[in-house]
Amino acid sequence: MAAGDDAPRPISLFYSYSHEDELLRVRLQKHLAVLRRSGLVSEWHDRNIDAGDEWAKEIDRNLSSADIILLLVSPSFIASDYCWSVEVKKALERHDRGEAVVVPVILRPCRWGRTDFARLQAVPKDARAVTEWPNEDAAFDDVAGRIETLVERIRVERAPTVHPRPTALPGGEGASRPHPDPLPQAGEGGTRGSGRVRAFKDLEVFRDVDAPWCPEMVVIPSGTFLMGSPESEIGRQSNEGPQHRVAIGRRFALGKYAVTFDEYDHFCEVTNRRKPRDQGWGRSRRPVINVSWRNAVTYCEWLAKETGQPYRLPSESEWEYACRAGTTTPYSFGDQITEKDANCGDTVGKTTEVGAYPANPWGLHDMHGNVFEWVEDVWDQDYEGAPTDGSAWTDGEGKDSERYRVRRGGCWSKPYTPLYHERSAFRTLWVQGDPTAFSGFRVARTLD
Repeated sequence: MAAGDDAPRPISLFYSYSHEDELLRVRLQKHLAVLRRSGLVSEWHDRNIDAGDEWAKEIDRNLSSADIILLLVSPSFIASDYCWSVEVKKALERHDRGEAVVVPVILRPCRWGRTDFARLQAVPKDARAVTEWPNEDAAFDDVAGRIETLVERIRVERAPTVHPRPTALPGGEGASRPHPDPLPQAGEGGTRGSGRVRAFKDLEVFRDVDAPWCPEMVVIPSGTFLMGSPESEIGRQSNEGPQHRVAIGRRFALGKYAVTFDEYDHFCEVTNRRKPRDQGWGRSRRPVINVSWRNAVTYCEWLAKETGQPYRLPSESEWEYACRAGTTTPYSFGDQITEKDANCGDTVGKTTEVGAYPANPWGLHDMHGNVFEWVEDVWDQDYEGAPTDGSAWTDGEGKDSERYRVRRGGCWSKPYTPLYHERSAFRTLWVQGDPTAFSGFRVARTLD
C-alpha cells in the first residue's frame, strides 16, 4: 500500500545493536525495504544522528518513541555496556508498560538465554541465530516476515473506531440494509448452460459451471444462531459483544474452500490483471493471498457475470453462522483447537492447500486458520445496533467508515494470531485496499 495523505502513521522501528554487527544490521534493513517503501514502517538507528547533535539525547528520544524495538543480539551486543545498561533496560521498561514491543533478533550464537529479554519471543524461527542458517538471506527473510506480522497487528490495534449504522428501509424504522439484489426465486434461474432450474438440498455441494475455475459451493440452510461470544469465553474481545440472536431467513451458498490461486489466477488471466504474489509458498490449491477487500469484490463481480449468478462476499453474520455450523462452542470442533484441526499456531509457517484439514459439521474447510477471510461488512467496535437478519452492515458515518472492513477466521501465523484468535467469534479489521499475506476470501451467493 502506497503511503498517502490519509494513510496511517508508519510504525517506527528502533535498532539497538553493536557496531560490530553493522553489516548484519544493514542486511536486515534491506529485507525490510519493502515495508519502508510501502510506507508501513520508518526506521531509526544511531547512524541517523546528524553532526552536532547530542547523540545520547537523540538515542533516548527515538528509543522513547519507537513502536517496535529490535534488539540485534550477539556476543558483542551483550558485551556492550551502553546496549546492556541503557538501551535494553529502557526497552524492557517500555515493553512491560505496553508502550512498545521488544523483539530480540538473534544474529550470532551467544548465551542470551540468561538475559532479562529471554522471556520474549525471539526471531528467526526457533531463535536460531542468523549466522547458523545455511542461507542467511533465508534467515533474514524469516525475520522480516515476522516483523511484517507484528507491524500489521499494531496497525490493526491503532486503527480508528468506526460507528456504522444500518440503513432504514421503507416501512420500518431501523431495518437493516439487505444484501444487494436478491437471486432469482425458484423457477427464475439456474445453473448456466444446464437448461433447467436447480432444486438445491441443504448442505449439497455444487458448481454453477462445470469448470475448475468455478468454486465449489455448499448450500447453507436457514436458521437462527447466537452471534458473538459470552464474556466467560477464554480469549474473548469486547468487539465480540453483545451477543445477539441473528435469523438467517433465507438459504445461501458459501464456498467449500477459500478461493484458491488456481481460481483467482484464471480470473487474472482472462481480465488481463497482475497476479498476486504467493510469498514463494506455491500457488495451485493454496488459498489466494495478497488480495485486498476491493480485489475480492471485483472477483465476485466477475464471477457473477461469468456464471449468471449473483456472487458476492458473505456478510459477517452469514460467515459466523456457517463457521459455527450449529455449534455454540468456541470452535466448531469443540472447546479447544489444535494444529491437527487447522493451519494455525505457526507450526507450518505459511498457508497450506485448501482441504488439508477436516471440514466443519457443514462441510466447510479452513473456517478456522489458514487465512483471514474478508467479509462484506464495514468495521464497528461492537455489535450495538447490528443487523439481526443476516444482512451486512455496510453504511457508516465519517470519512473512515468504509475504510476498514471486517476479516474473520484467524490465520496460519502464531505471532499475529494466538490460537484463541481462531475462535468462531473472533473478528478483526483491516484497510479495505491493503493486501497482506494473511488475507484471502471465500465467495457466497443467495439461493432462495
